[in-house]
Amino acid sequence: MAATEQVEAMDEVAAALLMQRELLPGEKLLRSYGANALLPLHPDAGGNGSRPYILGASAPKKVLGMLHLTNYRLKFKPTDPREPDFSIMLPAITRIQDVSFLLVRKFRLTMQDGSVIEFLKWGIPAFIYAVNAVGGAARELDWNAISRDIAEAPPEALGAWAVLPREIQSTDTTASAG
Repeated sequence: MAATEQVEAMDEVAAALLMQRELLPGEKLLRSYGANALLPLHPDAGGNGSRPYILGASAPKKVLGMLHLTNYRLKFKPTDPREPDFSIMLPAITRIQDVSFLLVRKFRLTMQDGSVIEFLKWGIPAFIYAVNAVGGAARELDWNAISRDIAEAPPEALGAWAVLPREIQSTDTTASAG
């Protein structure tokens, strides 16, 4: 194993261990992926009452981090602690599509309210397959019980903002950026 591969493997292990402390009751970390989130540059990012990222709302800022897939959600944890981390519950995702163009490997998540967020990463087909497989099972979970766990979770569990399924959205547990 080359030195760079060892460093990358250690980074993934460290990120996975950090994520373990932020899991909700009954939640399991399934896989962690290196990814760049494309976040908008505008003044109210993460503010209360703002919608999740809207395509074309502003020029995107590329934020390097890890995207963690659990049996409940995708959680993005940036490598720079000054950047916000966030969660997207799997049932809130209505569509995931590969929107790569030429050499840019990019996928787009579309939420129930029509808002979108994009990520850059390699290996998109396998990632989409994994999210769709886990997302189908997540829709069958008891989201009323999970919403109680979310309400009782410490703030760092979900991150700076979260996209919740329409069934459990409320103003006190959902913050979004964009």
